[in-house]
Amino acid sequence: MIEVAFAPGAVNADTEIDMPSGSPPIGAIIDAVLFQGHAVDEGGSATYDIAPTSVTATKVDANTITLDTATTAYDLLILRYYPAGMTSEPSSA
Repeated sequence: MIEVAFAPGAVNADTEIDMPSGSPPIGAIIDAVLFQGHAVDEGGSATYDIAPTSVTATKVDANTITLDTATTAYDLLILRYYPAGMTSEPSSA
């Protein structure tokens, strides 16, 4: 299993997102979690709770996905997937 954390940037839902350079090719997506970030006000007095949100990631090709949710420039995506050629964890037998 591969886990990649990256900021996809500000994109609309169902827009193609390229995986970061050097990421192993995607075989099958396991799950995705989006941490929606927020900018702090100039005075620095604002605080925000940033909670993980489960999102649906869809494989477009070995290096591209889409999400069912729009993202902002402040968001962090954690994508877990099996690399190309592997459809599940190897058995320990």
